[in-house]
This record gives sequence, structure tokens and C-alpha cells, in this order.
Amino acid sequence: MMDSVIAYIFSKWWWTFLFTLLFFTVLYFGGILLMNSILGILKQKKVLTPIVNFKRQGQEKIEIKNSMVSIVIFALQAIPLQMLYQNGFIQFSENATLHLLWEIPFLFLWNEVYFYASHWLLHQKWFFTKVHYIHHASREPTLYSVYSFHWFEAFLLGAVIFLPILVHPFHIVSVLSLPIISITLNFLGHWNHEWETTKNYDYLGRFTFRHTMHHKWSMGNFGFMLPYLDIIFNTATPKRKMK
Repeated sequence: MMDSVIAYIFSKWWWTFLFTLLFFTVLYFGGILLMNSILGILKQKKVLTPIVNFKRQGQEKIEIKNSMVSIVIFALQAIPLQMLYQNGFIQFSENATLHLLWEIPFLFLWNEVYFYASHWLLHQKWFFTKVHYIHHASREPTLYSVYSFHWFEAFLLGAVIFLPILVHPFHIVSVLSLPIISITLNFLGHWNHEWETTKNYDYLGRFTFRHTMHHKWSMGNFGFMLPYLDIIFNTATPKRKMK
């Protein structure tokens, strides 16, 4: 059944484009609806408190507009994937049970490395002033800002899947898990709330705080969820700024 669906979606470039467009649109708006509901409950129970308060008037409308541009870019990137599939350059594995056990963790770690390198690049002077500044216009991150990118940043980050699927036939569930896990962690990284804790800044569970400080100061903390690459390469936001 799944093989037939995959074959149909990848049979024509416009089916691939439309499926990807719908997939990311549902992820974005459906995720915002779910996360806002969870956030509202936790705030009502006083489990979470805001980290920063810099939201600009009309900010979320701008973030939605930028995010829709990003989603269109992601959908356009699916077209060359469809062409690669049709010409036999990429395949999808049929052995789900065993493959998923290592493919999903591998893609998670690959995303961490790819995002760190891309994010570091986007903070170099030219890229920051010409490209990444759009994302950092949200000095207070919100759930709506997860895809609020310049079109080139959306293209760069959306290309994360190309290298892995060119070198290994991943199962389609593993491939689809990457954007699902990515946007889930992105929502948590951008929802600007944290529970009361005495844990250090590099504690694994404080990635929301680390990314909020990244938006506040526009420096350091280039990692996605894990703090380890920032620790290894000494790119963490200075501790004097982590407040």
C-alpha cells in the first residue's frame, strides 16, 4: 500500500510539489495550533514562564508570510528529488522494522551537524546582513517564527535531506520523520517559555533557553537542540549574555 502511494506521489513532479506543499503547511499550522494549546495549559498551571518580552506589533503576521515563502521553497526542492527518484538515483527501502531503529537517530544527528554548520555560515557578516537578518527580526522568538526565513535560508536548510538519500536508500518513514522531528524541536526552541530550573545553560533540556538567548543577542548558540558542537567549537553565547 505504502509503496503504491509513494510511486503515485513521485510519478509526476506536480504531485510531489503539491504533496510537499500540503505536508509542510499542515506541519506548520497544525503544529502551531497544538503547541499553542499545550503552552496555554502549562501557563495556566504556572508550569512555564516567559523568557524574554520583545515582541513587535504585527510580528506574527510577518512571520506567517515569511514562513509561507519558506514552505513554497521546500515544495520546490521536492521537484529535483522526484526527478532523481524517477531516474533511479534515489530509492526508498522497504525494510522498515530494522531500518527505522538506526535511520531516524542517524538523520536526527545529521540534522544537528548540518544545522550547526549552516547556522554558523548564516552568521558570517555577509550572510547575516543579506539573508539571516529576516529570521532575527524576531528578537522574541514565537511559534510562528520557526520557518520565518529569507528564501535562500529556506533553500539551504531544506537541502538537509539531499546528501543522505543520495548515499543510502532510507525508508520513507525515516525521511518524513526528519521534518516532523525538526519542526517539533523548532517549536520548542522558539516558544520562549521555560520551567523553573537551576540547571546550567549547557544542560541538554535547556535548549529553549539557549535558542531564545541566541535570538536576543544574535550571537553564539548555533546548535539546533544539542549543545555539544557549540561546546566543542567554543561558539556558545558568552555566559555574561545568558540572561
